[in-house]
Amino acid sequence: MKEFLRYILYTLTSILVLNGCSSTKFVPDNQYLLDKVEIISDNQQFKPADLKEYLQQRPNFKVFGLMKWQLYLYNWSGKNENNWFNKQFRRMGEAPVLMDTTLITLSEKELHLFLVNKGYINAQVTHSIDTSKYKKATVTYTIKSNEPYRIRDYQMRLNDPAIDSIARIKPRKHSWLSTAFHSSSDEYTSLIQDSILFDRDILDQERERITKLLRYRGYYGFNKEYLTYLADSSFRKNVVDLEMYLKPYRKLLPDGNIQEMPHRPYYLNKITILSDYDPLKPEKENALQLTDTLYQNHIEIIYGENGRFIRPSVLARSVYLAPGRLYNERSVEQTYSSFARLRALKNINLRFQEFEENDSLKLNCTILTSPSKLQGFGVDLEGTNSAGDLGFASSINYQHRNLFKGSEAFTAKIRGAYENLGSSSDNSVGNYWEIGAETGLTFPHFLFPFLSDRIARRLRATTEFKVSYSFQTRPEYQRAILSGGWNYIWQDRFNTQAKHVFKLIDIDYVHLPKMDRAFADSLPESTRLYNFTDQFVLGTGYTYSFSNYVPQNKLRNTHSFRFSFEMAGNLLYGISKLTHQGKNSDGMYELFGIPYSQFTKVDFDFSKSMAIDARNKVAYHIGVGVGYPYGNTRKLPFERSYFSGGANSVRGWSVRSLGPGSMGMEYAGTFADQIGDIRLDLNLEYRTKLFWKFELAAYVDAGNIWLFHNDPDHPNGNFDFSRFYKEIAVSYGLGLRLDFDFFLLRFDTGMKAYDPQQRGSDRWAIKNPNFHVSDGNFAWHFAVGYPF
Repeated sequence: MKEFLRYILYTLTSILVLNGCSSTKFVPDNQYLLDKVEIISDNQQFKPADLKEYLQQRPNFKVFGLMKWQLYLYNWSGKNENNWFNKQFRRMGEAPVLMDTTLITLSEKELHLFLVNKGYINAQVTHSIDTSKYKKATVTYTIKSNEPYRIRDYQMRLNDPAIDSIARIKPRKHSWLSTAFHSSSDEYTSLIQDSILFDRDILDQERERITKLLRYRGYYGFNKEYLTYLADSSFRKNVVDLEMYLKPYRKLLPDGNIQEMPHRPYYLNKITILSDYDPLKPEKENALQLTDTLYQNHIEIIYGENGRFIRPSVLARSVYLAPGRLYNERSVEQTYSSFARLRALKNINLRFQEFEENDSLKLNCTILTSPSKLQGFGVDLEGTNSAGDLGFASSINYQHRNLFKGSEAFTAKIRGAYENLGSSSDNSVGNYWEIGAETGLTFPHFLFPFLSDRIARRLRATTEFKVSYSFQTRPEYQRAILSGGWNYIWQDRFNTQAKHVFKLIDIDYVHLPKMDRAFADSLPESTRLYNFTDQFVLGTGYTYSFSNYVPQNKLRNTHSFRFSFEMAGNLLYGISKLTHQGKNSDGMYELFGIPYSQFTKVDFDFSKSMAIDARNKVAYHIGVGVGYPYGNTRKLPFERSYFSGGANSVRGWSVRSLGPGSMGMEYAGTFADQIGDIRLDLNLEYRTKLFWKFELAAYVDAGNIWLFHNDPDHPNGNFDFSRFYKEIAVSYGLGLRLDFDFFLLRFDTGMKAYDPQQRGSDRWAIKNPNFHVSDGNFAWHFAVGYPF
């Protein structure tokens, strides 16, 4: 407890010292430091945090919203600008933000414009400035929204019957299956309804919705500017009658005059693929390199100096446009997506040339592509830290992007890893070695025996075959794993940020050629039988993942979702039953004399990151996993089991050192005892920018693992609704990160707050913090990337 008090006292003293630095050191006379900005609104619909993005001037950044760390760094510099140390402090810090009344007035106008666009036409925005503190100013913006304008009656008066009928398409009726593979009904429903606010953003979204529908039905040249509104507010105060009108198409005639015409759909005429187009060369030079022309499925394919490096059938199959059909922007998107799956190509671009023929508007489409570098090598080297066990790993990679001239991607990898197990605090002493190889072949289309090309094109999935081998050696045992898989991978049809993976066949063969006798004798019988013997895992699975994170826009709120389902052993179990196969001495069915696992496993993970401002974020993560072993097994195989603790879990514990349940540490002889069939992860993290590439994080983690079935060798390790909430471990900590945009280095520390593996009052570790890694309540982790 004394150590904890000293820690708190040191932290408070540091904060007081920093705050004691004069924040107005570099504020000139007769000017003021913009110390604080407040927004007071009488409308709960608009939160002050959301309105701050319209302010043209904000105070200096505060770390965790409490301390102006970068301003203090800047103020530590001297007044000699040529001094090297002063330059470094100013570079890492942030100059004081001096109050600018011009920017304050502009911020007031921006806030008012935002409210008007949201329907609050009579809103009032005022500001006040408080300079009572020495050289410091507090600016307060006060918003009085007043009564908003609402839409009383909305009518679409589109004087084109064809366009009007498209804009009024009724919502589709969906089953759960069609909902998974089609767009939502909101795409076809008007966003403007009677009695809603006169929100100009919604009005603009309605124009975009109708434009999208029209471009899906042939109207290539249509854009939202052809749709306009007429608002009538003369009926009574704060009420608007709204009408949408269609502007005619304006055609420029050869004599310079403009002729107004109705909008007409476009038909596709000629489709051409240029396989050797170089965007860096002039058009004439590209034309001179065209050497070979042929036709495939009414599509003209022109090859250049690289010859027929990719089969014409592969190119034609990737085109979802057809001559004679109406232009459809969805088909254009599908074509882009299909060509993007061809790794043998790069720089994909579709160009359209419009012309008129026989009173019809037509389009010639040219698909421009160029060959990728077909082969490549790579070497990866990384440092590792598992529960304090330091090591390194390296791999050599080879890739061929066009193995059989069909854009088939062949990959091969050889990997080696080493860890010094004696560098950590666990009971293992010695070295860990791993050497492995992996090879894969990916086809850019859906591949299945006797499947027609028409159905394969509709599925739009890539097919992947993988084989890998890994040999691991530890002081306790040697393990060899031979794996193979047949997978289908595709993006969601209407959401390119979503990904589907279907594992048709997923097989693992685990072989233990050697095991230390003392280690084997220390294992409980159930652990040895189901986790440390030779076995087969033959199953199938499905994974859906979604993430809207965009590295170029780190200010937006983001979220990610992952769901996976895996089922193994059922087919083999059914065959064993039908053939009346006998069980072995352990009561298990076998395949080729080797037992196989049987289980069902479901995982769910959701994380969300919310941007408070340009430098502060709050992120949280919820993860749940349940594996149900049954039939031929009573536990999940070791490779499919859950563990808790580590850099991406409850960070107050080292990796694989938490759980299961509230089982006491006296029963946890080795890492093999702390695995489970059920997992729970809860994480909350506050991230704030410091200076340069440095980022600071404060977090709270909670979670644990449990066994599905009661096991006498792991008392209180099973999941029980009557006590599981008492077995959720809690930790807290601070982390320092280096964000290089394309990758992030992370150093995290964790302190135990609540330890379910202890008994009585000792569970509340927060009362008696101990910074010793070996036997205390402290852990540290080094990793790459965010934990969630």
